[in-house]
Amino acid sequence: MLLTDEQLEHFHREGYLVAQKVIPERYIVDLQQEIDSVIDAEAKKLYAEGEITQLHEELGFLHRATELSKESAKVINPVYSGNHSGRAMFNLLTCPEILDIMEQLVGPEIIASSIYRLRPKLPDRPEGIVPWHQDSGYFHTCADAHLVPTCWVPLMNATIQTGCMEVLPRSHKQGVFRHYVANLLAPSLTVHPDHLPDRQPVPVPAAVGDVVLMTNMTPHRSTDNTSGLVRWATDLRYNAPAAGDYGPGEAGFLARSKETPEKVLTDWRQFDRLRKEHVPQSKADRSWLNYDQETFLDPAKRVDENLPKFR
Repeated sequence: MLLTDEQLEHFHREGYLVAQKVIPERYIVDLQQEIDSVIDAEAKKLYAEGEITQLHEELGFLHRATELSKESAKVINPVYSGNHSGRAMFNLLTCPEILDIMEQLVGPEIIASSIYRLRPKLPDRPEGIVPWHQDSGYFHTCADAHLVPTCWVPLMNATIQTGCMEVLPRSHKQGVFRHYVANLLAPSLTVHPDHLPDRQPVPVPAAVGDVVLMTNMTPHRSTDNTSGLVRWATDLRYNAPAAGDYGPGEAGFLARSKETPEKVLTDWRQFDRLRKEHVPQSKADRSWLNYDQETFLDPAKRVDENLPKFR
């Protein structure tokens, strides 16, 4: 399903777009089942070690990890962030419906970014409250002049109650804002309050099958998950080769190419091996000040004045 001219115009004007019913259900179900299998293996390991006392094998995707994590959050570690590189994860990264849209945005030569993430957002946990940031704040500066779209894919219906994404629209054409490393339990890189655009936040709820598209310069956050369930989502990123290796700590791959189709990665086992055997060559060349080194016009506006502290 290609984006319409109206959708493309909205994306480029607002910096985000909710594209509905893009991903066929089988890709989502397959990844849910793969996550279930990994969590089952980890739960049995933790049970044998005495870390947890119940396996909750009678529960399904939306409830089992929720109950298991009440005894030990370690149960989600194997699938957290970029740790997981299974067959269903690879299939979603290379989903033709996603790549068709990426071709509209970045052209026919498409790199599946090394920086993809699974996001199990635990309910009522401070580490799930992610502050305002731009993805480029984490990237090597080589990508600053390039579009690196994020495809945020919910694996369950993402509502305001589950802590769906929020964006600051029309704030993506001013470059990378000043960030700082906040004193938070959550991923702590955040836009400095003195540089945060004065825009009204827009919640972007999304259903299974939808894709939330954002630019790498779009400020966004996610709020508290009050639903009582783990909110599952994954964020995928893509770029043209000209954007360079802006995430050198992990391995990306060529997902589509008209120029060199023989170099496109098509086997999930090669993908898994590539991820696990990658040796980081360098770190991103952008750095930000720590919260106790940074200065603020109004310290009360610091995000870590209002959210649970790490230290």
